[in-house]
Amino acid sequence: MDKNQVLLTKEKNMKIFMWGFIGLSAFTAYFSYIMGEQLGKQYYYGFILIIPFLFMSFYFRGRMLKYRALYHIKSSWGKKEDRKRNFKDIKKLYEYLCVEKSNEFFIDNQTFEDFTLDKVFEVLDRTLSTPGEQILYRMLRNPIFDEDILIRRKQIINFFQNNKDLRDKVQTELYWMGRQRKNTITEFLWGKLPPKSNLKYLFNLMAIIPVILIILIPFYGGVFGFYLVFVLIINMFIHNKFRDQISCHVDSMTYLGSLVNTAKKLGTIDDNLPSYYKDIFLDNTKNIKSSKSAAIVASVEGGDVIVEYLNILFLTKERKFYSVIDELTKFRDELRKVYIALGELDALISIASYRTGLTYYCEPVLNKKERNMDIINMYHPLIDNPVANSIKIENGGIVLTGSNMSGKSTFLRTLGINVLFAQTICTCLSESYTGSYFKILSSISPSDNLLVGKSYYLGEAEAVLRIIKACNEELPCLCIIDEIFRGTNPIERISASAEILDYLIKHNSLPIVATHDLELTEIVDSRYECYYFTEDVDDEGLKFDYLIRKGVSPTRNAIKLLKYLGYPEEVINNTNKRVDILFNK
Repeated sequence: MDKNQVLLTKEKNMKIFMWGFIGLSAFTAYFSYIMGEQLGKQYYYGFILIIPFLFMSFYFRGRMLKYRALYHIKSSWGKKEDRKRNFKDIKKLYEYLCVEKSNEFFIDNQTFEDFTLDKVFEVLDRTLSTPGEQILYRMLRNPIFDEDILIRRKQIINFFQNNKDLRDKVQTELYWMGRQRKNTITEFLWGKLPPKSNLKYLFNLMAIIPVILIILIPFYGGVFGFYLVFVLIINMFIHNKFRDQISCHVDSMTYLGSLVNTAKKLGTIDDNLPSYYKDIFLDNTKNIKSSKSAAIVASVEGGDVIVEYLNILFLTKERKFYSVIDELTKFRDELRKVYIALGELDALISIASYRTGLTYYCEPVLNKKERNMDIINMYHPLIDNPVANSIKIENGGIVLTGSNMSGKSTFLRTLGINVLFAQTICTCLSESYTGSYFKILSSISPSDNLLVGKSYYLGEAEAVLRIIKACNEELPCLCIIDEIFRGTNPIERISASAEILDYLIKHNSLPIVATHDLELTEIVDSRYECYYFTEDVDDEGLKFDYLIRKGVSPTRNAIKLLKYLGYPEEVINNTNKRVDILFNK
């Protein structure tokens, strides 16, 4: 029996013990009641035995949940996690940080869609918490140009790959923190907070009055009981009036408490935890008590009726709500640092898990040299049996030719994703990777949006223009363009494409452009090299090897494909004649 099965067996055993003691408690209560009714009140003392039995049931429940957490963590290591993801919630932090850090470079929406990075994210994401998945998403959209940051990320990923026991401890704490069902914590920490209010003094007063009345009832009789009911009615009115205003923040407060508690535990969990995180967790939580406040606020609406009436009588939620708001206002910067550090820790452990499941990968070597890359046997993260390709470029660009379905677009995406991985997760899907730091922009699949009155060509032109505007002399730009200006006529397309490629190569860019226009390969700047993909068409159909080759595509397989599909011989023969005439002009 392997270790995971042992954990599963232990979880089942703890569950049996838990329900056993719960059943024993119920039997003891029933037996004590029957014996007390029939044989004497002294048997009611049997109810006291319920306390240790319930204590033991809670003990075994804790053990059961511990083994369940460890089983999930260990059995899922190195594997893709198939679960539904709400990208609207996941991207909230990225959207706030885009505004907050507007001077940084982020992958724009067009490039994100071109590289299908939502699907790539799902493959990478093995996080256990809301901050974890949000920070991983943000990493994927924020290429880094600072060597020190990337070195630290790489060291932490390697650390958790090689320190299994500590990794299990950290992941267990992250597992208990978990994900917020509906992500409101991001707005709570980065959005607009509810305004401060002097109502908290009224709430505190109305919470003290019931205590005074309860103390006075034994001495002065039932009249004070009437006053207590009257105060309960007033507090119930206050509670209902402010319930909607507060309830939308209660989940955030609860999760905030869990966040602070997790940070405090991780700050002292093990001396071997990287000091970078220990310092952030301990320094930024030492004065924060919102975890205790949030725990009190966290009573669930519609839960225990008695607890709910006590909350109303003493206005517990209302008082603690403003207490947490005050503390959050005071320590908001510290809480943001904790949130980001927890998320980064979770995200980098997720990358360590991702690495474990790969056939092969490498850690990139990045340099400050001008526009270069040398990648050996890179592959795409979403293809099950990928064909690996290599590429080497020095201060130039590439014009890529070949027929549809031969592999051009997949190669462009593979290249772009690996360059992005190099500057985000320090993990390239290749045997080796050496290259410059790049801003990354693409135009692979611009949409023809008739609903807003845009033609396909206009969409292409806007997509390419944003690439041109991004080119500057400070940071080289990797420009990936598939079928430039396919939405217009050949003469204007080829002429404009040639001028744009010349412009890009002169403005600190490394353009990788796929095209069907073989004429373009003859008129572009001499610094462009030509590569192509090809295929073979025979009686059995299309055959692709998806391997990149140096040079210009020599095949005319489009007509062969028409013949294979059964087009009339007259169409095939006349098409060949027309092509011969055009090429011989």
